[in-house]
Amino acid sequence: MRYYRIRDDIGCVHLAAETEPGVLTSLTALNDEVRSLDDLMKVSYVGGQSIDDVARNVLSAGGGPAFDLGSAIESSRTGAGGVRIIRPLDPDEIWAGGIGNYPVPDEAVQSMPSFTRAAYEADRPPVMYKGGPTRLAGPFDDIGIRSDTTSVAEGELVLVLYKGKLVAYSTGNEVAGGLMGETIWWMVPSKVFTGCASIGPCVATPESLPDPTDRKMELTITRNGREAGAASNTTAHRRSPEDIVEWVTAHDSPPDLVIIYTGGCVAEGPLKGGDLVKISLEGIGSVENRVTVV
Repeated sequence: MRYYRIRDDIGCVHLAAETEPGVLTSLTALNDEVRSLDDLMKVSYVGGQSIDDVARNVLSAGGGPAFDLGSAIESSRTGAGGVRIIRPLDPDEIWAGGIGNYPVPDEAVQSMPSFTRAAYEADRPPVMYKGGPTRLAGPFDDIGIRSDTTSVAEGELVLVLYKGKLVAYSTGNEVAGGLMGETIWWMVPSKVFTGCASIGPCVATPESLPDPTDRKMELTITRNGREAGAASNTTAHRRSPEDIVEWVTAHDSPPDLVIIYTGGCVAEGPLKGGDLVKISLEGIGSVENRVTVV
């Protein structure tokens, strides 16, 4: 299933499942113990059921308010109407892997500087810390760019881990700063700043996204009403999601809920304040974030 978080017109937050195409049914209204995706994950982990089986059990009670997905997207985008799609989850940590994971041909890798080539040829994927939930924007929130460097938009497949296991997928913008290109010692501020990533609009389990590695992704940047950048590709990577997860967890005991950006679709040219970045991933949907300078 696909899971969304909805804030209704009186301010109540619902975890909702897409029970029919374009129809979101509130799980929270059916069982007030189900307020976030974490709640489903916890029951799934303890009981040995899939997340979707837990959700189906809640839905079996019948009823529950429903939201029209198209209307919710439109009101979230325009600010008109009371229903909003908000960030689908609140991860304990955010990690990002890009360089070394793009599907670069082997012959192109051989021409790279040795420092960069190592990232592509090693078994270990380069994955870097990108902060906590306070730095993560929702699917229609503002993202940030640093005022002391240039930044580019990167549309990516997002892996969702619960207690070290890959349980779901999403998409979003892993805003990439340019400081790391000046010196490796500025790696952390290049990756970690206010609004340095976005996620949404939903989280999809493997049942509804059985193969996340061959999905079409598109990215567009609109500036002053005109297209200022665009890119498209598929979510094929040099390393599988399972390989990335294995290396992230091999020498660590990460917190319960972690998301990992895997590298993907990069638009040329720096972002500017006021830009609108839209990232669409087949099987997940779109995030649309306005850029603000931080």
